[in-house]
Order: sequence, then C-alpha cells, then structure tokens
Amino acid sequence: MKLPSFIVLLRIPFSYYLLPVFLFAVAFSEHINIEMVTNLGIILHLLVYPASNGFNSYMDKDTTSIGGLKNPPKPDIWLLVASLILNIAAIAVSYYYSPNLSFLVGAYILVSILYSWHPIRLKKFPIISFLSVSIFQGFVVYSMVYLFCQNVDYLSAMDQLNFWVPAFISSLMVAGAYPMTQIYQHKADAKSGDKTLSLWLGIKGTFYFSASIYALIGIWLGLFLTDTNRSHFFYLYLIFVFPIIAFFTWWATKVWDDPKQANFRYTMILNKISSTCMILYFLFIYYLQANNGLPL
Repeated sequence: MKLPSFIVLLRIPFSYYLLPVFLFAVAFSEHINIEMVTNLGIILHLLVYPASNGFNSYMDKDTTSIGGLKNPPKPDIWLLVASLILNIAAIAVSYYYSPNLSFLVGAYILVSILYSWHPIRLKKFPIISFLSVSIFQGFVVYSMVYLFCQNVDYLSAMDQLNFWVPAFISSLMVAGAYPMTQIYQHKADAKSGDKTLSLWLGIKGTFYFSASIYALIGIWLGLFLTDTNRSHFFYLYLIFVFPIIAFFTWWATKVWDDPKQANFRYTMILNKISSTCMILYFLFIYYLQANNGLPL
C-alpha cells in the first residue's frame, strides 16, 4: 500500500536520528519519571519533529534527496495542513502537562518554522541557522527532558553539573552532525539561495569542522564524567564512539580522493551509525545509573 505523499514527507522515521539527545537527558537524570519520559518522547518524536520536517519540505519543494528520503515525493497542501495540526497538537498536549513545557515546545516550533519560512528563512544565514538548530535540537530539548521528566525547576538545575554541562554537550552533538547532513546538498542549496554552513565551509571544511566538534565533545564529556566520579562511563563512550570515528575517517579518505563521494548514501550511513551507537550508549548508561552506576 502506497502512503500519501504528505505522510511520507513528515519523515517520522527520521526522528530516530534525533533520539540521542533525548536519551542523553534521560540517562543523566537522577529521579526520572518514566511516564513523563514516554509522553514527552511522543510529543517530540511523533508530533514536533515530523511537523518540522513536513513544514520544511513544503517550503523547500525538494526535488533532490533530503534526510531520510532519496527520492522525495512532491509536497501538496495536505502536508502544510498536517504539519500545522501536529504543531497545534504538540503545544496543546504539552500545555496539559505544564504551561512552561508548552512554552519551550512552542519556542522550538517557532524557530523551526522561521528556519524554512521564505519571508525570514534562517536557512539562508549559515551562522544563525547553525546556532538555532544546535541550541534548540540540543540544549533546549535536553532542558525539556531534564526539567519536566523529574520535576526540577530551572534555577535549581543551573546549580547541577548533571544539567548544564550535558546540555551544552548535547548542543555540540547537534553542531557536529548538522553540517554533515548538508554536505551532499550544496548544489541544491546554492540553487535555492540558501547559504548553509556546509556550503560556506566547503566539503573538506565541513569534515574538518565536524571532526573538531567531535573532539570537543570527547574533551567535555571526559572532563564532566571524571569530575563526577564516573570516568568508567567515559571509557564506555570511547568504545561506543569508535565505529563512528572509523566510518567518518574512512569516508573522509574517499571524499579526499573524489569529492563526489560526499553523497546522500554515505551521509545516511553516517547518520545511522552515529545515532545507533549513541542510542545504545545512553541506554546502557541509563541501565548503569539505575543500578547505582556500577562500573563494569
């Protein structure tokens, strides 16, 4: 059975690639409410993220590959309607749990709309778009989970290393991955007038930039886990991150020989490897935390 184009363009499976930040916050929360985690997970991954994907596709009218879809169908008005309904539902449901949560969800939705909406279109500005995506998909999402899934107020959280350091690292995680998702779209972005960060950096510059961010993640995570007497978690991180580094390095050598290798196929492979490794890592960390953080 062929799905309607507007459902395909919501790209619900793409939410999988955004799951690591969510699980990062879950893993490092001390008194997590599983019911609220489930509810917030549904709000973000089945409402907010698909709505953002749909609105972006409606605005862009993509004819080339986009994240999660090699051959995207042509968007229609139903895609815009579906994305608006999902956004309204996300704000309404989050308001049911907390007005403050609905404010953060609404802010995320507003920025995602401004990212693609043609009268403003943050996507045209490399630094602004990069910062908006990194902050909202990273720090803000981490904050939603950490604050509302264990009923912690923001001022109290600011005094906790478990909040602000991982929240910053989560933005670095997005910052490292974001330009790599644009690396195969340079021609399409240039044609549409979008000055993305990856287009600005160039193909090799994008690899250098992302590698630098990944190095910063390792440094910050190592310092954070060592300072909180959980250095064994960092050693586990090195194990789980190895496949990502290995593929990234192998792909970079191919691109250095042939820039055409910076394509959709390898981008999606990197996304799948990195997301899967980090999801498994944070789930394992959550398990260890639930068992008093016992080392292996």
